[in-house]
Amino acid sequence: MLCGVGWKVGKRPTGSVGGKPIWAADEWKDIATRVEKLAVKVRHVDAHVPKNWANEEHRNNKQVDQAAKTEVSKIDLDWQHKGELFLARWAHDASGHQSRDATYKWARDRGVDLIMDSISQVIHDCETSAAIKQAKRVKPLWYGGQWSKYEEAWQIDYITVLV
Repeated sequence: MLCGVGWKVGKRPTGSVGGKPIWAADEWKDIATRVEKLAVKVRHVDAHVPKNWANEEHRNNKQVDQAAKTEVSKIDLDWQHKGELFLARWAHDASGHQSRDATYKWARDRGVDLIMDSISQVIHDCETSAAIKQAKRVKPLWYGGQWSKYEEAWQIDYITVLV
C-alpha cells in the first residue's frame, strides 16, 4: 500500500497508483477536492542541520516540533480508565448506591459491561455510600430487648384521677 499522493498535478486521484491501492484514498480525494482551486506549496524542511546553517524555516520547524512535543505530553493517556470510572459512577448513582454486585448486575441489565474493580473504586470513593454504611452501624436505643445505654431511656407516666 502506498502512503501519500501519487498522482500528477492537476489530475484527480483514482485511489491507486500503478495498481497498488493508496492508503486513506478517500481522505486524499477529499483533500484534492478542497484544494483544487488553491495554490498549495509543500516543501520539506530538513530539521537536522547545524545551527550555523539554520535559516528561518529551520527555526520555525524547531518551534513547531517543540510545541508538538509539549502538546503530546499533556495528552491524558489514561482516558479509557477514566471513562470506565465515569460509567461505574453513573451506574452506582443510578442504581441507588447499591453494593458492588448489585451495581454490576444493574449496569449489565442495561447493556453496560463494567469492571468490578472500577465499581469497587467508585463505591469506596462515594460519600453517599459511606453515609449509608455509617447509618447502618448505629444501633437504636432499644435493641435486642434491652436499652443500649443506661439513663438514655425516659419513661413518661400519665396519672389521672380514677373515677
